[in-house]
Amino acid sequence: MKTKNDSQVGGACARSRKLLIAGAAMLLSTTLAFGQATKPANETKDDVVHLEKHEVLGTRIKRVDIETASPVQIFTADQIEASGYVSMADVVRSLPFMNGQALTPVDAGTSFTPGVNSFNLRGLGSNNTLVLLNGRRTTPYASPGFNGFMTVFDINSIPDAAIESMSILKDGGSAIYGSDAVAGVIDFKLKNDYVGVNTTVQAGNHIVTDGLVKKASLTGGVVTAKTHIMFAANWHDQKSVYARDLGRSKNADKTSLASKADPRWESPVPISDFGLPDNPADVDYLGLFDGRSSMGYPGYVSVGGSNKTFAEATDTPTVGDAVTGSHLYNFQEVAGLFPDIRRFSFYTRMKHDFTPWLYGFAELSFSRSETQIDAAPTPVNLAGENGLTVDEAMYIPSYNAYNPWGVDIASGRRRLVEVGNRVNDVTSDTPRILVGLGGTITGDWTWEAGALYSKNTVTNRNLGSVADYKMQQALMGLTRMGDGSLTWDPTTAIADREYFNWFGLNEQAFVDFLSIENPVRAAIQFWNYDVKASGSLISLPGGMAGIAVGAERRTEKLASSQTDLNQTGNIIGGSQGTSFGGQRDVNAIYAEVSLPFTSWLEAQVAGRWEDYSDDGIKSKVRPKVGLKFKPLPWLVLRTSYSESFKAPDLAYLYTKGTTTFTSGNYVDPVTGNSDQLQIRVGGNPDLKPETTDTYYGGVVIEPQSGWLKGFVASVDFFYYKQKDLLAQLTDFYAYNYFLEQANLGNPLFAPMVVRAPDNTLLYIRDDYTNISSRKYKGIDFEASYRWNTDKWGKFQVKAAGTYLISDKIDGDNIVGTWLTPRFNAVVEFNWAYRDWSFNVYETYLGDRDRKMYLGYNTDPEVDPLYLVYTVKKQLRTNASVTYSGFRQMKITVGATNIFNQTAPVDPYDGTGTTAGINDPSPALWYVRVSRDF
Repeated sequence: MKTKNDSQVGGACARSRKLLIAGAAMLLSTTLAFGQATKPANETKDDVVHLEKHEVLGTRIKRVDIETASPVQIFTADQIEASGYVSMADVVRSLPFMNGQALTPVDAGTSFTPGVNSFNLRGLGSNNTLVLLNGRRTTPYASPGFNGFMTVFDINSIPDAAIESMSILKDGGSAIYGSDAVAGVIDFKLKNDYVGVNTTVQAGNHIVTDGLVKKASLTGGVVTAKTHIMFAANWHDQKSVYARDLGRSKNADKTSLASKADPRWESPVPISDFGLPDNPADVDYLGLFDGRSSMGYPGYVSVGGSNKTFAEATDTPTVGDAVTGSHLYNFQEVAGLFPDIRRFSFYTRMKHDFTPWLYGFAELSFSRSETQIDAAPTPVNLAGENGLTVDEAMYIPSYNAYNPWGVDIASGRRRLVEVGNRVNDVTSDTPRILVGLGGTITGDWTWEAGALYSKNTVTNRNLGSVADYKMQQALMGLTRMGDGSLTWDPTTAIADREYFNWFGLNEQAFVDFLSIENPVRAAIQFWNYDVKASGSLISLPGGMAGIAVGAERRTEKLASSQTDLNQTGNIIGGSQGTSFGGQRDVNAIYAEVSLPFTSWLEAQVAGRWEDYSDDGIKSKVRPKVGLKFKPLPWLVLRTSYSESFKAPDLAYLYTKGTTTFTSGNYVDPVTGNSDQLQIRVGGNPDLKPETTDTYYGGVVIEPQSGWLKGFVASVDFFYYKQKDLLAQLTDFYAYNYFLEQANLGNPLFAPMVVRAPDNTLLYIRDDYTNISSRKYKGIDFEASYRWNTDKWGKFQVKAAGTYLISDKIDGDNIVGTWLTPRFNAVVEFNWAYRDWSFNVYETYLGDRDRKMYLGYNTDPEVDPLYLVYTVKKQLRTNASVTYSGFRQMKITVGATNIFNQTAPVDPYDGTGTTAGINDPSPALWYVRVSRDF
């Protein structure tokens, strides 16, 4: 990095140097967790640096030290780089207090958010953490995730090259920052005082398959006497990987893998009472882990009370050649696993000092993420699709040339293999503009006001889709044109038509006729206006009491634009959704006071009043109270209590309806068919906010002298008590239990299961309501030790972990179950010697058990039967070596998952492991070269 001389930069450079010295002093006195500022034993009066006050996460009051009554972790850009991960999202998800399932690009071919990268702080939900950019709200991903309702933040929208640090508040923050800050807050700080130019290029690939990753960035900054301008641009290109390329994911039938997950029966009565052997493998696990689809090729039809197909594809089907059964389809042979990704982001910031007491600033950023991922070809279920209109059912007419039975057939299934893969071609654009003024009022009182506009737009072209009416027309016969193409003309004589063959491969002209592009679009916009001021209030024995006050107004607007085909459910294989829009306005006033009663006791009191335009959300003050107690120079005790709330995401309120499919197959007790279940959900404008009380207590130990100097350890207890959580009945009952009870006429379930006239299961209707509660308890612990030697350089070892005591949802403890590991940890080792540095980053993800309800013998309360299996622990090691002694360049060679450790088996997931929790990525090597100019 080049530095201008003093005559060029004047006072601005002096201020920059002071800020850099202050930052370096703080970084050296902190650890992976939250360290304490230390005073070296040999420090003299002349050595003391007077640090400027600054705002840290968890408080609006500017302060010199970074200690507050709340647990905050700070990660610098160097620490993020040392983790070895290729993407920022992987860094965040590797942290031990991230728990539960997140949305990732892995196996996202049929998801609502293909390509998105989210995280799940505390396992409380991907929409329960507020994400800030330079201290102000970010815009979430416009297309709601999971089943089309949850609004999440996409880390891909952060300009990676501009990141200076990432701070994480690990307790409730609604009293200071507002809704969404239930689990905590993440603040990405972008570079502000950068001078010079830096370029970085990186390339890497998997060692077992081709998934080439290329990255490049450019960062620069200039300073004059009154103006500072910086910019950063980032480019990322990553090649796709298919499910067939990795051993665990290449086959949808995971039966052969199931034994690696230690499956066993669980029931209060002997297993022999169910007529089952002691070893589940002796009955092939009842077919539970065979995820192949019954919508195969060639297709089958239901005729005369049985399913009929042909042993092989045929252009001359006859009744005599037909066989009973169906062809199971291994969709993993053609499905994408990791998407093809292209990202570009740009960020620039300008700050100008008009006078010594007034400054102006502006930020402009833009990010684009382009993602392509394949899903298997379209599956057709005659009984579940529309015919020529939405009021008609699809059928194969008796006169179809490939219908040897000569009767109309209204039940059957097939995979449209000739059409090729469905392709999610997604573009996500996020522009952001911020302008503001700030300055000094008097003494240490400062103020700032800003106006922010941000928007995220997501467009999915949905290539390779097929419309219901076009499929019906093809089955009823098309007309051949002079150029060889096919078209629908009902006036053409039946004998002169060309018919779609349900049992054989159809020509390209049929593919051209059937294939359509079905674009859908979603956009979310944020307007935010804020003003804040902070400074000293009164003198107390421990120092000056600080206060911060402020006001905000925010408007959120969400709109989803669906095609007519989507809105009428005229797309084969689901994808039904209705255009909708919603808006809310939020006005807020907040205040915070820091009270240093003595040099060893400080209190934090904060409150935020918010008024929502939504009906049913009452205006209320949300408080937070914290205490920091420092009885000894090496000991800090702190505790806090806060009230948080989560207003329902706009999609929960205003969505007309969405359609999703279960990840695994379920046996229908009525028809005996085994397949994925279609789940339909609608919005509910009467939903209330979710509320949370958060209790926190922690201790930090940092010896100030002796051989333990450089050692820091902390232990934190956290407890989240939640009520009025949004939930569905299927969150509490297994799908097979749900179907079983509906079949028995249970009035709680029966109205929610919708069937066709022939009893074919069409879908389950399961809307959200405020029906759930949760109590979440656990312990964070962290320890680090750093020591410097004259001969061997600098060393640092860090370890951090999160242990869950309990996670009770409506009284049931889910710790250690399928999506909630009890213990996660990270261990780091760093060594720097002259121009060399060596980093190792090890992550540990605990094991979990999944319990699958299979039924009962006489009474579900007396003798239920479960199959239980274990998703074992996962270890991943990243390592890198960096050399910085050649022509101002920094050269890094490293690898993620350097030992190519395979993710633990989850036989019920298409990836072979639990997507969104476990990482199935094989080892990836990379080379990164960075140079300052």
